[in-house]
Amino acid sequence: MKTLSFAAALLLAGDVSAHYIFQQLTAGGTKNPVFKYIRQNSNYNSPVTDLTSNDLRCNVGASGASTETVAVRAGDSLTFTLDTPVYHQGPVSVYMSRAPGAASDYDGSGGWFKIKDWGPTFSAGGATWDLSGSYTVALPTCIPDGEYLVRIQSLGIHNPWPAGTPQFYISCAQVKVSGGSGSASPPTVSIPGAFKATDPGYTANIYNNFNSYTVPGPSVWSCGSGDGGSSNPNPGTPAAPTTTLVTSTRAATSTAAPSPTSPSSCSTAKWGQCGGVGFSGCTSCASGSTCSKINDYYSQCT
Repeated sequence: MKTLSFAAALLLAGDVSAHYIFQQLTAGGTKNPVFKYIRQNSNYNSPVTDLTSNDLRCNVGASGASTETVAVRAGDSLTFTLDTPVYHQGPVSVYMSRAPGAASDYDGSGGWFKIKDWGPTFSAGGATWDLSGSYTVALPTCIPDGEYLVRIQSLGIHNPWPAGTPQFYISCAQVKVSGGSGSASPPTVSIPGAFKATDPGYTANIYNNFNSYTVPGPSVWSCGSGDGGSSNPNPGTPAAPTTTLVTSTRAATSTAAPSPTSPSSCSTAKWGQCGGVGFSGCTSCASGSTCSKINDYYSQCT
């Protein structure tokens, strides 16, 4: 009984842990049931942190076998809604990958192109992130008809590398696109492979002299930009009107965060990670918060 109780408690902790997951898709103006058109992952709302893992494509255990594919038209808007709003500071990006056949059979091993970034805006010595409960993106009008995976990613950089580990929160929707011009051939990247531990947007320390930022991964591609794509290293486009906007600003000179060079003498800001299996960052919390164990793999300053 003791073992069963512990397992049940751990399962509950995973369900209510202080993370988030993109779980609901709105297409054609219809907000669909949770995981109807979005692949359901098996790690609850925990992040992926291994840059070499295939789980970076659509998340842990997220296969298409039990996921339906929604019919959309090129140019339509899709809205991804989370179980709880994003609150880890960092960029949100949307990628697409065309399946060679049915999206439900596709493992995402082909090429991916990026169609949207939400990055920080800088003013008055601080950065503001678009931390929302939902994110809306328009599908390109010039892509070929076919079935696609549409991948949304929130990269939490609240635990600066190398003392901490950035966290990827990922979901993939399955869509069947019609009405496209069929002429576009966007440049693609492989996932894993598109993100490296040396990328400035991965190693950025949001608590120390943070006054510019380049979102990791390829440039944003759009129909008007040709095969070379277009990029804005500091995109500040606000969320679509359907999103619930919650912003967070950190002063560039803030010292309440972990120091990547001396974790033993640093402290973690509230809501940051402070422990867990494999964690090597700061284990003490800033004044006013305490380190609370969520599960064996994640403790958080609350």
